[in-house]
Amino acid sequence: MIERRTATIAVSLLLLVTTATLGCGGVAAETAAAKPIAIGAYSPYASRWPKSIDHFARLLGRPPVIISYYHQWDSDPFVPSELRAAWDRGAVPMITWEPMSYRGRSFDLRAIARGRYDPYVNRAARAAAAWGRPILMRFAHEMNGNWYPWGAGLDGNTPRRYKAAWRRVVGIFRHAGADKVKWVWTPYANQFGGVPFKRFYPGDRWVDWVGLDGFNWGYGGRSYSFEQLFSRSYQVLAGLSRRPMMIGEVGTTDRGKAHWISQALRRQLPRLRRIRALVWFNADDNGVDLRFNGSHRALRAFRSAVRTKRYSGTRESLLRLSADWRER
Repeated sequence: MIERRTATIAVSLLLLVTTATLGCGGVAAETAAAKPIAIGAYSPYASRWPKSIDHFARLLGRPPVIISYYHQWDSDPFVPSELRAAWDRGAVPMITWEPMSYRGRSFDLRAIARGRYDPYVNRAARAAAAWGRPILMRFAHEMNGNWYPWGAGLDGNTPRRYKAAWRRVVGIFRHAGADKVKWVWTPYANQFGGVPFKRFYPGDRWVDWVGLDGFNWGYGGRSYSFEQLFSRSYQVLAGLSRRPMMIGEVGTTDRGKAHWISQALRRQLPRLRRIRALVWFNADDNGVDLRFNGSHRALRAFRSAVRTKRYSGTRESLLRLSADWRER
């Protein structure tokens, strides 16, 4: 199971909240034409039971375009059965590659940047090149928070060290010919003002997609809309890069879940016009049921929303975005 941010840290972040409902500001003023959004998901059963992806597609009402997997650095990130399970069902596999281990070991960013783990990274890069099909790769996500070993301020971590590690890893993959790996940079949404992310950006040369993670945990009885979670950070991200955008992780507590989902997918997300993919974290985490099918009402709200033309993005349209930006 994934080692994730703790409830204690999340609650401490909530203590920073002094804001009221955020408006869309400049977001609503964007003139870019609306484009289809690709829907994807993380399911904790997909790795062990590939047929669960079929079950998930039936729940969703359409096949998912991204299937998300998590791997740490005491294992190889590219498992052929996982890659095939996603690809054979019309989806792109997305690997979140976490430089830590299931046994509690961390992998120092400075050591990664200096080449200490090059043999491991090279082995992974050769495996990706041998696979020969596109993979979305999130390396060391949510780096602007302090809940992962590579996080800001932990063990001497700085934006400079983070960017050096990122560029080292990407450079090794490119040298190995793993050109079909698309690098996805996803900080945590800075809705509370305490986790700024601009200084961690490695630069467009090293990134294919940019995105944001964010959750409505519901701690302390508080609830934050999709707009409150993402709108301000979206504007920052839009000014930071012209790369295509995604929501790499999102979920919401059970409290008012159906209404939250309906408002998010029908009204609030469409205002963020550069978002081209949304990956739902469809699992329990920190004791919170984040699943869109956590109740029958929530499931109906989700299925109804993603059946619209707005969410008709396909694997082909998703990959075309990466190719178009790489050529610019």
